[in-house]
Amino acid sequence: MMHFENVWEECEKSHGEITSENINTILSELELKINFYKKIIEISKEPSEDIQNIKSRTLGEILYTLTKISLKENINVYESLKISFESRR
Repeated sequence: MMHFENVWEECEKSHGEITSENINTILSELELKINFYKKIIEISKEPSEDIQNIKSRTLGEILYTLTKISLKENINVYESLKISFESRR
């Protein structure tokens, strides 16, 4: 099993060279996926295994898009998350 940081790095690598992609396009993609997640929550009256699988897959897609942002913007997500977490202590 791969560690989370290795999965993150592999996802970043999978995007290849994205220097020409506009950050606003990537943010729109992220927004679309977040809105889809919201819709899943709105329409799912009864929690079920199928709904949970759809939510899990959608969250994975959101995270995958975040790897594109971190690559494009050259952001150390470990450091970013650590700072955010520590500011809440």
